[in-house]
Amino acid sequence: MKNGANGKDSSKWFHVSEDSRSWEEFYRKRWNYDYSVRTGHGVNCGMACSWEVFVKDGLICWELQKTDYPQIDPDIPNIEPRGCQRGISASWYPYSPLRPKYPYVRKVLWDFYAEERKNGKDPVEAYASIVEDEERSKKYKSARGKSGWKRVSWDESTELVAAAQIYTIKKYGADHMANFSPIPAMSLLSFISGHRYNNLLGGIYCSYYEWYHDLPHNSPSMFGDQTENCESSDWYLGTYWIVAGSNINMTRTADAHFVSEAKYRGSKIVVMSPNYSDVTKYADTWVPVVPGSDGAFLMACIHVILKEFYVDKETPYFTDYVKQYTNLPFLVVLEEDGDKYQMGRFVRASDIEEYSKEENADWKLIMTDKEGELHIPTGSIGFRWEKEPTGNWNLQLKNAVTKKEFDPLLTLLKNDEKKAMVSFSDFTETFNINIGKTNGKGNKAKEILREVPAKKIKTKDGKELLVTTAFDLTMAQAGVSRGLKGDYPKDYNDPKPYTPAWQESQTGVSKDLAIQIGREFAENAAKTKGKSMFITGPGVQHFYHGASLYYRNMAVMTALCGCNGVNGGNFNHYVGTQHTRLNAAFVNMSGALDWQRPPRLMNSTSLWYFQTGQWRYDGMSLDTQWATGAKKLPKFNTPADMNSLAVRLGWLPSFPQVDKKNPIKLYKEAIDAGCKNDDEVKEWVVKQFKESKLNFAINDIDAPENRLKMLTVYRGNLIGCSMRGSELSLKHFLGTHNNVMWDKEPAKDLVKEIKWHEESPIGKLDFLVNLNIRMDSTALYSDVVLPAAFWYEKYDVTFGDMHAYVHPLTPATQPPWEAKHDWEAFKIIAKKFSELAKKHFPEPVKEIVFNSTWMDTPGQLAQPLGEIKDWKNGDTEPVSGKTFPSVNIVERDYTKIYDKLVSLGPLVSKPKGYGSKGQYTDLTPIVEEELKHNEALDVKNDRVYFEKPEQFCELLLQISPELNGRLSWLFFKEMEKKVGLPLADMVEVVKGRKVHYKDIISQPRRIHTTPQWSAVLHDNNGKQRTFGPFTMNVERLKPWHTLSGRQEIYYDHRGIRELGEGLPTNKPPIDMVAVGDINLDKAGPKSKVFRFITPHGKWQIHSSFRDHWPMLHMSRGGPTVWLNPDDAKGIDVNDNDWVEMFCENGIEVVRAVVSHQVPRNMAICYHQVERHVNVPFSPLAKKNKFSGLRGGNNNASTRILMNPATMIGGYAQFSYYT
Repeated sequence: MKNGANGKDSSKWFHVSEDSRSWEEFYRKRWNYDYSVRTGHGVNCGMACSWEVFVKDGLICWELQKTDYPQIDPDIPNIEPRGCQRGISASWYPYSPLRPKYPYVRKVLWDFYAEERKNGKDPVEAYASIVEDEERSKKYKSARGKSGWKRVSWDESTELVAAAQIYTIKKYGADHMANFSPIPAMSLLSFISGHRYNNLLGGIYCSYYEWYHDLPHNSPSMFGDQTENCESSDWYLGTYWIVAGSNINMTRTADAHFVSEAKYRGSKIVVMSPNYSDVTKYADTWVPVVPGSDGAFLMACIHVILKEFYVDKETPYFTDYVKQYTNLPFLVVLEEDGDKYQMGRFVRASDIEEYSKEENADWKLIMTDKEGELHIPTGSIGFRWEKEPTGNWNLQLKNAVTKKEFDPLLTLLKNDEKKAMVSFSDFTETFNINIGKTNGKGNKAKEILREVPAKKIKTKDGKELLVTTAFDLTMAQAGVSRGLKGDYPKDYNDPKPYTPAWQESQTGVSKDLAIQIGREFAENAAKTKGKSMFITGPGVQHFYHGASLYYRNMAVMTALCGCNGVNGGNFNHYVGTQHTRLNAAFVNMSGALDWQRPPRLMNSTSLWYFQTGQWRYDGMSLDTQWATGAKKLPKFNTPADMNSLAVRLGWLPSFPQVDKKNPIKLYKEAIDAGCKNDDEVKEWVVKQFKESKLNFAINDIDAPENRLKMLTVYRGNLIGCSMRGSELSLKHFLGTHNNVMWDKEPAKDLVKEIKWHEESPIGKLDFLVNLNIRMDSTALYSDVVLPAAFWYEKYDVTFGDMHAYVHPLTPATQPPWEAKHDWEAFKIIAKKFSELAKKHFPEPVKEIVFNSTWMDTPGQLAQPLGEIKDWKNGDTEPVSGKTFPSVNIVERDYTKIYDKLVSLGPLVSKPKGYGSKGQYTDLTPIVEEELKHNEALDVKNDRVYFEKPEQFCELLLQISPELNGRLSWLFFKEMEKKVGLPLADMVEVVKGRKVHYKDIISQPRRIHTTPQWSAVLHDNNGKQRTFGPFTMNVERLKPWHTLSGRQEIYYDHRGIRELGEGLPTNKPPIDMVAVGDINLDKAGPKSKVFRFITPHGKWQIHSSFRDHWPMLHMSRGGPTVWLNPDDAKGIDVNDNDWVEMFCENGIEVVRAVVSHQVPRNMAICYHQVERHVNVPFSPLAKKNKFSGLRGGNNNASTRILMNPATMIGGYAQFSYYT
């Protein structure tokens, strides 16, 4: 501005002020810093963002987003900016008052221990004298969750921990110790640290993914892979989205920019959500379904797609796709059942004379063509596990025996010999969609009879089988008549399953909208060759049938429309951080597979269901879940009984494993009985079970000898966040104060397979250790708390499912006070253990380890034809690894635990000794030619060592085919032998690529194509592509890891068929009033029953940031429940009032948020609440004299519900996923 309004002094352009400028210096000092580092957040959000953290005067001051991700493609928006309100405030945590600074032991326990040590007992003897003393044991267990800590040294605390572990192994066995830590991807090295140590001991390796109910069960069942979804950049290529159960803006904040960018590009977005969620503002169409009715709406869409795009007019792209990439053309046996038929198993090569002598003939399926010729196409699982590969494990439409190409017949409608009336099950009225409105305990399914086209084929023994195609059964299931007889709907207005009119009664959505969405989704896919997609998450998945049925209906829609395996298409599930990008390194190093095999893998859901006593409160009969024609499984009519069956048939693992037996002592018993070698020991063990001299621990799970004795938790908040039935857990598992309201145990008269103890066990767990960055609920209920390094204070590797980059955590400062990196902490414990073991385990020991049949191994061929043969009932003989769990012998030298922990063992250098997901190679070239010459690693006695955390990070990168091009090439060369097609050419361009740890510190690095993942990430010239799942299957004809080698739409295992889930279907959500968890007699006049929803929240990542001062100030400062205004008015509740949410399982006290965005009869609690953060005392608990406690967390009113569909195993993709 010129100086002088009258034009005088017009040459002066600047004004000199005499005012103080000290404020500028203040801001300069505020934003001055000494240095910055690249790091990130080891938190379970899935975004895996790269951050720059600034340090001043030795203190972490603030963080900013890094914006230097390598670009994928100029035509696709950059992946950054990445970050969220939680991440940019994380620097509050390192110096927060919530942080444990030193090792702590519960004082009452430490006083007992110190006294025993003072009296001259060694650590193991001192610990034994406490836990074996009922009075002292009860005293320290009942102190859990209360104040009273003793600060001790690392030496003292780890001595106690190691002593407890040795005592447990000596007295009960390592299968009585468990290790829990979730989500390896968020900080891989930290995750591996504790699990590697635990697996060297032989402890239980607890799962995390399915425990959070984050595992989409339809994915392994349909695709043969635990989870495959596209990275967020790939969304941009999709032109039609359906977003269901995923609130992208709120919980995928770093990737939400792709939503608006896709909108600008012209994509149409449909949001299916019962409430007006944040992402709904992007929607072109909002589908406000009743909570839990998503599956019904989707079945109507499937009905529309099949009728309009397969019957009314044939869509060549769709029919060509399902013929080659799904199991719909395969022939299915129809089983005669009186005057009708039941859906049966697939026709096998073993049924047909000309193919019956094929290797694995029971595992090779049959198609037919227009001429009626029967073909054995390539690609079935039987080709995958041939002893000598024939190169026929591929998706060419070619007869594997004659080498003749053929066109599969999709339907027998014009080539049939007769019409067969087939039985289908309608579950619509098993539970009322409106909670609390179900009659009694629920209703059985109703039978529907519908005609399908069929023909007869001759078997090798001269008999005839009546068969149809899986496609014809799918048409009938969906209610598309094609002129056939039976109980088919007449048109879209007929309210029979599964028409648009039928769904209206379940979802509250008009039939016209269902028709519109189904039609638009398919039309877009037809025009774009598959660029219609689903983006989905826990809002759908966390329902009882969400992961197995509602998700499946989405995936079937994408399969029918040719979207899976197409960039911009696919069924995309996002919950947690499921993609452990460095998969082979993760599996082998965390499992300590380089030293000994197998580990004790255990599904946490079953473990906690039984160990926390929740099975005793499960009053749900499975009568509502069986198909009308079910005959075999209904005798196992509770989830507990089904789990027991699954264990003895080898479908599911279970630890502790043998009733009242230490696995070390059991091995010695076998030797004393005359066994001369390990093979004889295995045979002896199976024989003892057959003769009922041994039993599984699960069948007497409440016996003192069969209880979990020791638990280590780190990197997660098991007690305060993920423990459904948290109050029941506090009572039975931890033995401390609780708000359980039950006055009975409903399972008593229901469960048949498990011994009932009249007196419920209280305080099953002897010892709980927690390594933590904050005093969360798990820490507060622990016996020992060890201080852990924060994310900004350690070396690690992190990545996520939202992008295909790998980047580091690096220390901005050293851990303050006495906090230590997880790796350093477990090294200290390992040293202590090894020292104590010299006295208590001076010689190596052998023990017996049971395992279920595992996915991606030849064990998938354990139980042919999907039949259920129970050796206990005389259906067959018990055979290890076939009809019985796999019996293994493992030798352990407990004096060498530390040395094995920090060095690379020899087993990875055996032929096919290294890999994952069924893809294996010999790591010897990498070890000898690369690792032993890597200056970042140490070599001692010809072994590679990695004692420092940054060394371990380097090792992980170098043994990962995703970042080591030569290793990926080696894997592909092995795979080519089975597939019989060129594959290694995909990575020729990156064969010389090798990413080091220092490289990712400089800048994030993108993974390249590997056999461990199904995406093709670059072309043969190196041009990058977005991560799109199954593009390798579709483009390079590499099979899915399933029975047919294709996407499975029909499941033929008898157990699945008896549940009525052989084909896509819908079952309503469980009515917890009918089951008995909600006692309406205890509800006062100002009470109302709600459908309780606990989605991911805006101001927290699970329980992380829930105790965080900045985030609490951004929200209401504590726990809340969102209610509809009319519902709130009906129970006299105003906005911000304190209310109590309760059922028999427990009580939660929260503030009400009254909002029009919530529909009636639905209550939303964003999880997870920490009980010690702004939670008041419960008036209801005091009134009923349960306790004088505060309200609980979001899981106080929940409990574990077990779905039998997820227990089926021993059969192709229905095997335990490792």
